Amino acid sequence: MELNFDTRKTSISRALKTSSSPLLKYSSFFAQLFFYLFLISFFLIGFSFLGFLPLELATKIPIFLLFCFLFFLELHLFLEFSVKIPKLTIPLSQAAPSEQYNLAEFLTLEGCSIVEIAIKHCKKRRLLEVPSEALLYAGLLENNDIRVLLVRLGVDVKKTEADVKNYLEKQEKAKKFNLVLSESFVSVMKEAANIAQERGRERIGEKELLVGLAKQDEFFKKMMIEHDLKEKDIEDLSFWLDGMEKKQDAAKKFWTKENLSRMGSLGKDWASGYTITLDQYSLDLREIVSKNMMRKMVGHEKEIESVETILSKTSQSNALIVGEIGVGRKSIVQALAQRCYLGQSTSELNGKRVVELDMVAIISQIQDQEKLEVTLDQIFQESLASGNVILVVDSLDEFISQKTQKPGDVDISVILSKYLAMPNFQFIGITSYDGLHRKLEQNSSFLQYFRKVEVTEVSETETIQILQSLALGLEQKYRMLILYPSIREIVNLTGRYMPTVPFPKKAIDALYEAVSYAKSQKARILEPNYVAKIISDKTEIPIGKIESKEKTLLLNLEQLIHQRIVNQKEAVGEIAIAMRRARAGIASKKRPMGTFLFLGPTGVGKTETAKALSEIYFGQISKGASEHHMIRIDMSEFQAVSDIPRLIGALSPVEMQGILTTPVRENPFSLVLLDEIEKAHPNILNLFLQVFDEGHITDGQGRKVLFTNTIIIATSNAGAPMIFSALESGSELKKQDLLDNLFKEGIFKPEFVNRFDAAVIFQPLTKEHLMEIAQMMLNSLASALKEKDIELLVTDALKEKIVELSYKPEFGAREMRRVVQDTIENKVADSLLSDTIAKGDKIEINPENFEIVVLK
Repeated sequence: MELNFDTRKTSISRALKTSSSPLLKYSSFFAQLFFYLFLISFFLIGFSFLGFLPLELATKIPIFLLFCFLFFLELHLFLEFSVKIPKLTIPLSQAAPSEQYNLAEFLTLEGCSIVEIAIKHCKKRRLLEVPSEALLYAGLLENNDIRVLLVRLGVDVKKTEADVKNYLEKQEKAKKFNLVLSESFVSVMKEAANIAQERGRERIGEKELLVGLAKQDEFFKKMMIEHDLKEKDIEDLSFWLDGMEKKQDAAKKFWTKENLSRMGSLGKDWASGYTITLDQYSLDLREIVSKNMMRKMVGHEKEIESVETILSKTSQSNALIVGEIGVGRKSIVQALAQRCYLGQSTSELNGKRVVELDMVAIISQIQDQEKLEVTLDQIFQESLASGNVILVVDSLDEFISQKTQKPGDVDISVILSKYLAMPNFQFIGITSYDGLHRKLEQNSSFLQYFRKVEVTEVSETETIQILQSLALGLEQKYRMLILYPSIREIVNLTGRYMPTVPFPKKAIDALYEAVSYAKSQKARILEPNYVAKIISDKTEIPIGKIESKEKTLLLNLEQLIHQRIVNQKEAVGEIAIAMRRARAGIASKKRPMGTFLFLGPTGVGKTETAKALSEIYFGQISKGASEHHMIRIDMSEFQAVSDIPRLIGALSPVEMQGILTTPVRENPFSLVLLDEIEKAHPNILNLFLQVFDEGHITDGQGRKVLFTNTIIIATSNAGAPMIFSALESGSELKKQDLLDNLFKEGIFKPEFVNRFDAAVIFQPLTKEHLMEIAQMMLNSLASALKEKDIELLVTDALKEKIVELSYKPEFGAREMRRVVQDTIENKVADSLLSDTIAKGDKIEINPENFEIVVLK
C-alpha cells in the first residue's frame, strides 16, 4: 500500500518544535500568574500611604506586572492561533485520496507528536519498518487523551504499555534504520484520515489515530477482544470526548454571543407585565436551564422544532406533547426554555419565559371549586397580559374530567379553552397516549385548540450520549469512575430486559441504581458486573456470567425434567437445547427463547413437561416463585374473533387488561403455555405469527409487548387418533405425515406450524411407563408423610394395582391421579386424623383392599 507520508519538513512538525520552546509552552501559566500579581499589586499603593513603600515604586510595580501579563498573553495567543494551527493549502478531503499530497501535513500538533515519537522509538531500536503498534505505544507514552480514553474503557494502561513495548522489541531489526512504513501503519493513517473527514475535521488528531488503530491494528484488536470492547465503543467514546473538549473551548470564549447570552438580561422582563399569582404557583424553567447551561439536549431535535413552530404561529399557538412517561417530554420543554433564554429560538420566542404551572400545589391549597377557578383565571390573565410567558401544564389529562365527574375531579378545560383561542396566549400541554385516548379525545371541543407533537423514545446511541453526560456529575459526587462498557451494558440490558419502560428513563434509573449499589460495595469503579446484578434483581432474569449453579442446572436439564416426566425424550431434549442456546447468548435476540408445539393424546405429559421446566429452571434461577413465571392460557376459551380483546386487552368501550399481554409485560422472563391451541379461532392463531417471528405484539392499549425472554409451548390433542392407530398397528408414525394430515383437515395452517422451533410428538404411555409414573406419585406421598416422621413402604404390587385400575390409553396418566387420590390419599388422611397412624410408624398399603398396615 502506497502513502505519501513524512513529517519531516512539514509546517506542523515545525509548529511542534516551536511550541515546545519553554517561553511559548508556559506562556499561559505566566500570563495568569502576572495577571493575579497585577491585581494584588494595587494593595502596594495602600502600603505606600502608610510609609512602608515609596509611592513611586508602588505605582511602577503594577505597570511592570501589567506589561508582563500582556507580553505573555500575546505569546499565548500567538501559540494558540498561529503556531498550533498552520494554514492548509487544500482541504483534507482532497488530499486524503491522492498520493500527490503529504498526508502528514494534515496532522494536529498532538497527532504529529505521536507519529514522531513512534518513528523515533523504531529508529532507536533499528526496526526494519515502522509498525502501527508503534503509534499505540507513542500514544500511551505521550498523549493524555488516549490514556484517559483507555482508562474509561476499562483498559489497564500500564499493562498495555508494557505489552506493546514487549511486542515491538520482538519485531525484525535492520542493520541501519530506514523510514519504511508498514502496511498496518499505512492502513491506520488512511483510516484515521477517513474518520477525520466523517467528523468534519480539517486535521487528523490523536482520537482519530486511536479509532484507526481499533479498526486496522491487529494488536489493538486482540486487546479489545480481551476487554470485551468493540470498534464502535472506541468511536463513540472518542466522539464524546471530542464534544466535551469543544464545549470547554467554547466556554472559555466569553466574548461569543452564546456565552454573553448565558448571563441573562433583566430588560425584557422589566418591559413585561407582572405575574404575581403565576409566580406563586409555578416554576420558571430559566432557573433550571441557567444552572445546566453546558448540558446540551440529545435527540428529539425534530420535536423541539415542531413545538417552536407551533408556538410561533399567530393563531392556535398551543402545543400538546404526547408520549409515554420517560421518553423525554419534559426535556423537550427544558430545551425550548434554554433556546429562548439564549436567544437561539425563533424571533417570536427569544427572550420568553417558559413557566411550568404547579397544578398539584394549586389544587391542594385551594379546595373550593369557585375560588380555584378564580385563581386559574387570574393566572391565565397574567400570562396573557405579560406578553413573555409560555405556560406549561404537565399531565394535562389529569385535570380534564370526562362528562361524568367523580368527587374530587378537577376540570380546567372550560376556563382554559377561553384563553387557548386567543392568539397571544402560548401554552404547552404534556400528556401520555393513555391520557390522550382516555380523557382528551373524549373532549373534542377542547382538543381542537392543540396541535400534537408525538414523542418516541430516543435511540440507544443517543441514550449512551445522555448517560455519558450524566456520568461526569455522578463521578464527582460519588468519587467513582464510571467505565464506558458499564454505560454500554446499561443500555444493552435495559433495552433487552426492560421493554415496558422507554429510553432514556430506564437507562438513567439503572445508572443511578448501579452507582448506588457499587458505592454500597465500596467500589471505586463502576464495572459491568454491577450493572448486570442490579438489572437481574429488578427483572428477576438471570443476566451476566453464568454461575456454577446455573451451569450445572442447564447441563443436566434433561435428567432433572425426566425426574418428573416419563418417556418423551424428544420433547425434553428440544427444550433443554433451546434453553442452553438462549442462555449462552447465541440464539436470536429478536425472537422468543424457544417456541414448541406439543402434539399427542391427553395425559401423556405435555402440560406436565411445561410445568416441570417452569419449576426446575425458571423457579430456581429467577428470584420469584416458579408459578410467578408460568403463564397458562386455555385457548379453548378463544373460539371467536370477539375474544381477542380478552387476550391482548382493550381500551374502549371498556378498559380491559389482556390475559396474555399483561402478565408478559409484568413478568417478561416467563414460560407461556397455550393449552389446546387447536380450539382457538384461526384469526387468533394469526396473532401469534408476529410473536413467533418478531418477538413482540401490540396490545389493546397500543403498547409494545416483548416476548424475547419467554419460552412459548403450545399443546394440542389434534392427531391423537392417528397416533393411537399407528401404535396399535405397530408401525412408526412419521412427524411430517401427522402434520400433513393436520393441514389436510384444516386444523392448522403450514405457515403457523412452521413458525415453531420444533413440533414434537408425545407418544402414548405404555403400562411400563405408567408403573414409573405410579412410583413418582407414591414417592410424592411418601415425602409428605416423611415430614411427619411416618415411613411409607412402596411395593411393586401396589404400583401394579394402581396401573390396573387406571389404565385407559385415551386418558394417559390422568386417570391415575384420581385413582391414587380416591384409594390411597383419602384413607391416609382419615388415618392421620383418627390417630390410627402416628409419628414413628412404618406403614404399607394393602394392594387388594387399600387398607393401611402398620409394620412392627
